[in-house]
Amino acid sequence: MTRIAIIGAGISGLGAAWALRDRADVTLFEKDDRLGGHACTHSFNLGGMPVNVDLGFIVYNGLNYPNLIGFFEALKVETEASDMSFSVTDPEGWTWASTAAGIFAQKRNLLSPRFHKFWTTILKFNDTARRDLASGRIDDPSLGAWLDRHGFDADFRANYILPMGAAIWSTPEDRILDYPARSFFQFFDNHRLMHKERPKWRTVTGGSQNYVRKAGDALGGRVRLNSPIARVHPFGGKIAVVPESGRPEVFDEVILTCHSDQALRLVEQDYEAPAFYLRSVKYRPNTIYLHCDPALMPARKAAWASWNVLKQPGGDICLTYWMNKLQNIAPQVPVFITLNPATPPAPDLILHRYSFDHPQFDAAAEAAVRSLGRIQGQDGLWFAGAWMGRGFHEDGLKSGLAAALSLGGEVPWETKSVDLIVRRRNTSDYEVKAEATA
Repeated sequence: MTRIAIIGAGISGLGAAWALRDRADVTLFEKDDRLGGHACTHSFNLGGMPVNVDLGFIVYNGLNYPNLIGFFEALKVETEASDMSFSVTDPEGWTWASTAAGIFAQKRNLLSPRFHKFWTTILKFNDTARRDLASGRIDDPSLGAWLDRHGFDADFRANYILPMGAAIWSTPEDRILDYPARSFFQFFDNHRLMHKERPKWRTVTGGSQNYVRKAGDALGGRVRLNSPIARVHPFGGKIAVVPESGRPEVFDEVILTCHSDQALRLVEQDYEAPAFYLRSVKYRPNTIYLHCDPALMPARKAAWASWNVLKQPGGDICLTYWMNKLQNIAPQVPVFITLNPATPPAPDLILHRYSFDHPQFDAAAEAAVRSLGRIQGQDGLWFAGAWMGRGFHEDGLKSGLAAALSLGGEVPWETKSVDLIVRRRNTSDYEVKAEATA
């Protein structure tokens, strides 16, 4: 059987290894002491009750996550309905929320010209972006350039499009204006954020740890935890995988299912072309607090939503997830997750502190990912990760499956938007076959 190393046990690595488990001799390497990557569940007791809270991957929907749904069904993972809503509060305390109660949580908004103009501008944005997307008239290199061309005002930018984008991609607001305009609108359109009808969201019952555990159980002895890799390099027509401690091993194929900056460190000494492209895909660390401090939520509880942005002086944002709402946690004690607060939660209300790195998207990163796709599989080296798409769980799984299925793996569901790579022997030319259109 073909020997395949998969480096990184997040959703990309788990999906790839699961698809290949009966079709190849697979070894899944993970540097940490657990599987899952951003699928990370923190379990604790609160008020005498056991609570499981997801710190990274939390929700998915039936419209935009078809392969993840197929994976969950194959693993027999239980899920339940979730809630997706959004609020923004500016430094002066002005608040809006997408919930029915939150729209007029501040009574002064009933007669506020600013508030009515704000909602009218949102409708204008939705109509204009959908029209330009449908007609193919988006030639602007960035979201900022498109907003300038169409004359969208500072209030709309500051209190809608920038906090929304920053919250979705865990990115500083000043970077959102650099996001490629077409990709930004495609995401908003695909997720129905520019439509009245929104998709139904779901969450894994008991936390994402449950799907991770089932995938890990299916892989059995193919998994090696606490196994950081230092380097991969060519070796006699194959690839040597060099651990930070221990002896190198030789594989026929290697799938790097880790972050782009981690993949770069593994290949930059010996693989010039992929290293060149990987340098353009950056990551940013985000500090995450699991806590019970409502001070990081809107002042008026009527404005509380599942996702809550508090805009901070200086332009940074603080994003707080209301986990009781997102994961159906009993309401007796409020449970929150906050990213990058200027002032941390009260120390006695902090339950856990963590850090995740998130990909940062701009035109250079998007172009680099396209170029990297053209050399997938060359010299037996493959790349996968959520950073190859829009940064979400479905993107990570799709890219992992693309590599795995190209190497003979199989899954029991009809995959969607998974591109297979057909390698032509004795040449560096590669052909991408699109199984379906995104």
